[in-house]
Amino acid sequence: MSSDRQVVRIEGRGPVAMALALFLSRQGFDAASISIDPIPAELPPWLESRSIALSLGSWQLLSRVATLAPAAPILRVEVSLRGRAGRTRMHAADLRAPALGYVLRYGPLHRALAAAWAARQRSAPPADADEATPTLTVIADGEPGTASKVRDFDQTALLAELVVDRDGHGAAFERFTDEGPLALLPLPQARRYALVWCARPDEAARRAALDAPAFEAELLAMFGGALGALRLDSDRVLTPLQRRLRAADVDPRRLAIGNAAQALHPVAGQGLNLGLRDAFELAALLGELRASDRRLDEVTARFARARRADRGLTVAVTDTLAQAFTFPAIARLESLALGALDLAAPARNALAASLAFGLRNA
Repeated sequence: MSSDRQVVRIEGRGPVAMALALFLSRQGFDAASISIDPIPAELPPWLESRSIALSLGSWQLLSRVATLAPAAPILRVEVSLRGRAGRTRMHAADLRAPALGYVLRYGPLHRALAAAWAARQRSAPPADADEATPTLTVIADGEPGTASKVRDFDQTALLAELVVDRDGHGAAFERFTDEGPLALLPLPQARRYALVWCARPDEAARRAALDAPAFEAELLAMFGGALGALRLDSDRVLTPLQRRLRAADVDPRRLAIGNAAQALHPVAGQGLNLGLRDAFELAALLGELRASDRRLDEVTARFARARRADRGLTVAVTDTLAQAFTFPAIARLESLALGALDLAAPARNALAASLAFGLRNA
């Protein structure tokens, strides 16, 4: 697949699409070989302010190709079960890492990647990539579509922002309840947290309709007092939760990555990070093979094989975590497992590494 014939068409304008374009550029593709959808200069308010959790591995990958905005480091993750004794804490220091991950808003991430791509285009203007027939089309935005495997979790995520009384000092919290997981992620602003509260759709809708004091009281009862008083400081947004896996494309000249390939439950925050690993590995593979005489179907087949284990393991783990704690018998076993994990440093550190670098790479 020689470089003078290769044009990669990227359908998308989000972080995974822009990251793929930048990773390809780093592999030696010039802007005339990369076609990407127009990147919007402005975002709708709901998307601009949305919080994004990047694993340490994702942060390191993106830092190679863009100057990222200031973000809140996740220095430790506290995992607990509501109403049960099981608990474990994972620390970046135990991995000798600067952080387990970073939290920032979608808008600054979007602008950092857009600025990096604009700079690459200025250095090598895209002569005819948009008009050329693509050698490969990569779908990097959107959902997997109708031809996909769907699992409905019967859960809705309630998203909001909170102001807390106590500084969490870089702590993120994942609390499993009999309704679903509840996560609090530190934001770049002091004593601000992003809330992701998963519950049955009727319960999530009821909580979204509560007045602020009633909502805060119910949240405090569910989460506990680790951060002191919790004050609602944003609108509440409801998002139905499903896992969707795109069916394999028959055409070897088309493939999907990121949310277009797999839309996951937000537990453990692995969706975007998995998509960025998709983009990085695809770019590396195309860079390795761009001057070879291999056929395109060999390239796409090799990519599918390379990603199968990471995708499969990540999907299996997120599916299990999303609902395992809602079954009392399993929750009792998980309580014992979390307690044992807190005493077993090697196993605990392996779990921390999976959050930082991806489940397969831990």
